[in-house]
Amino acid sequence: MNRRMRRAIAFSSSLVLHIIALVVLNAAAARALTARAGAGAARNPITVIVMPPADASSIPGLNSTGDDDDAALIRPFTHSSEVDVPGFRYNVGRIRDRARLLFPFLTPGLALERFGLQPQREAAHAASPTWNTDARVVDPPKPPAPALTLSSAALQLIVDRAWSRRDRWNVFDRIAALADTYSADSGQLAQLFHKYVDQNALQPYVDTAIRDPRLWTELGIAADHVVFIGFISRYVTEHPSTRGATELLFLLDKIAEGSLEVLLTLLQSEPTEQLRWTRQANSAAYNLLLDLRRFYTAQLARRGLASADDIRRYYENVRLAILTAIVRSAPDGYRASDARFLIGAIHWRRGDTAAALKWWRDMTDGDPDDSYAAARSRMLQIINAPEGVDRRQVDMVLRNVHGAWLMFSIDRLSRFGYRLDTY
Repeated sequence: MNRRMRRAIAFSSSLVLHIIALVVLNAAAARALTARAGAGAARNPITVIVMPPADASSIPGLNSTGDDDDAALIRPFTHSSEVDVPGFRYNVGRIRDRARLLFPFLTPGLALERFGLQPQREAAHAASPTWNTDARVVDPPKPPAPALTLSSAALQLIVDRAWSRRDRWNVFDRIAALADTYSADSGQLAQLFHKYVDQNALQPYVDTAIRDPRLWTELGIAADHVVFIGFISRYVTEHPSTRGATELLFLLDKIAEGSLEVLLTLLQSEPTEQLRWTRQANSAAYNLLLDLRRFYTAQLARRGLASADDIRRYYENVRLAILTAIVRSAPDGYRASDARFLIGAIHWRRGDTAAALKWWRDMTDGDPDDSYAAARSRMLQIINAPEGVDRRQVDMVLRNVHGAWLMFSIDRLSRFGYRLDTY
C-alpha cells in the first residue's frame, strides 16, 4: 500500500460517510453511462490454459467437474453475443463459453492441495467447510532466475499498463511474462505482484440508472478468474514458499473476495425489473442470465447454502484457508502479519472475538510498506490497551481500511477516465 493509502487509514470513521455521500452525488450526476477501453492493448498473450475446457481437471488449481446433473440448466447459445444498451456495448461470448466456471471457488472448487492447502474433513454443515494448511514438499530447485531490477517509475508503469476496467487477463499477461522470466525471491518481482494486488485487483462497481452494464462487466471479470487461478496454481507449485508465491496467494484471496461479490450481484438482480435493457437488446443474452441464475442456485442448494450469509461464510472459509497458508508458508514471515490482520478481520466480523484477538496479537509492526502496516499498528495499540479492548475502536480501524481503499479507488478510476458507474 502506498503512502497515500497509509495516511488515509488514519482518518476518522466519518471519512467513510463523506465518501459515501460523494459517491451518491457523483452517481446522481452521471446518469449517461459511458465506457472506455482499458489501458493499453495486450501484447504477446501467454496461453496458460485453453478455454473452454471439457473438464476442469485440466485446469491447474481446480477440482474435476465430473458429471454435473445441473449442466442442462444452461441452454445452448447460438445467437449474437453482442449486448448493446444505452452507453454500453459488450460481447458476452467469453461469459457464455465459461458459464459453468464463472465461480470456480464454488464449483468445481479449488484443488486446495495444489496451492499448498490441504483440505480437512468438512464440518457437519456443508456451508461451513474448514481447512488446515501445510506447506507442500519442496521440489528440487531449478537454476536460479535473474532478479528483476527496475526503477520505481518503470515498475509503476507496468502496474498502470496492467490496469483494466473490464478484461483483466488481457493486460495481466505482461506481468505473467515477467513472472516466467525472473526470480520469485530476489529482485522486484514480488513488489510488482504486490503493487498489482493493491492497485488493480479489486475495483468498486456502482449501478445508477440501470443494472445491466455493471452485471455484464462483473461477470466478464469473473470469467477470467479461472485463468488467473490456473496461473497462480502453476506458479505457487513451481515456486513454493517464495515471496512471489506469497504475493500471488494474496491475489488469490482478492479474487475470492471479488468472486463472492459478483455471485451475490447475479443472484440478487431481479431480471424482469433490473435487466430489462438486456432483454430488449438481446433475448438470448437475457436467457443466459436466467440460466446462470438457475445453474448457480442449484449448485448452492447442493452445498446447503441457502442464504447470502451462508454463501459469505463459505467464501470466508476459503479465504481463511488461503490466508492461513500464507502465514505458514511465507519465507521468513514475509507479509505474514498482513495475512493475520485479514484473518482476524474475518473472525471479528463473524462475532468470534477470541479468534480475532488471537490472530491479531500474533501480528508485528513489520515492514512499513506492507498493505496493512498502519492499520496493524493501530490495531495492536487497541487490543493491547491496559483498559481492555474498545470494540468501537476496532470497528473504526476496519471501516477506515475500507474507506481508504474506496477513496484510493475513486482516484485511480479517475486517472484512467472512469467513475464508479462507468465500465
